[in-house]
Amino acid sequence: MSEVARPRRRMARPDEAKVVVEELQFYYGSFRALSDISMVIRDRQTTALIGPSGCGKSTFLRCLNRMNDTIAGTRVEGSVLLDGQEVYGADTDVVALRQRVGMVFQRPNVFPQSIYNNVAFGPRVVGMHRHGDLDQIVEDSLRGAALWDEVKGILDKDALSLSLGQQQRLCIARTIAVRPEVILMDEPCSALDPIATLEVEELMKRLTERYCIVIVTHNMQQAARVADWTGFFWLGNLIEFDLTEKVFTRPSEQLTDDYITGRAG
Repeated sequence: MSEVARPRRRMARPDEAKVVVEELQFYYGSFRALSDISMVIRDRQTTALIGPSGCGKSTFLRCLNRMNDTIAGTRVEGSVLLDGQEVYGADTDVVALRQRVGMVFQRPNVFPQSIYNNVAFGPRVVGMHRHGDLDQIVEDSLRGAALWDEVKGILDKDALSLSLGQQQRLCIARTIAVRPEVILMDEPCSALDPIATLEVEELMKRLTERYCIVIVTHNMQQAARVADWTGFFWLGNLIEFDLTEKVFTRPSEQLTDDYITGRAG
């Protein structure tokens, strides 16, 4: 099997790095799901994680904001640095971490409440409404998710009445309402139709003007369309990590080429 790729000359300079992962290993009990993953994730760019089902992409994504902490019997070795601070440090405030590193899931997980209350939920929990106009926060977040013009007249309507594509953009609005720095997306378009998928992809491109985005996707065409950098995972290893254009046209590893061309995976 190919060796796990190490950070290369073309990786981010220290001032560009938002998240630095060094020799990360992750275990479910005695099973090692991730092996020595090292990666530098740039600020205000999109990084895509590709690979077959069960290769560790989503597990790695959840390591970045410690979502795996909720699973009994798991443990982490190695280092994840967010702006130079250890994510797995004993003094890390996990609630504050998840405010800084938000997450959008595979299927829209809107609350059975109004559109307004879905977006306002996070700001209320973290107390942002005490320091600013909650109505303005909701509007700004919906505008940021390219949804304001579609819902501005129905903010009191049940969020579950929206289409799936609108619901996913509402989830993105809810995520950015607490002003994160990093947005993690775990196959955010897998439940959407092609039109809604393109809407979310266009939104991702705009969001990179303000946020660092990491997306897990099985859709390699999607990775090629939206990502600046792409990491290819295989059986818990990071086989290759490089500029997206290079990974898809001139991969360094034969296994990467085999996967992209359909000969493996």
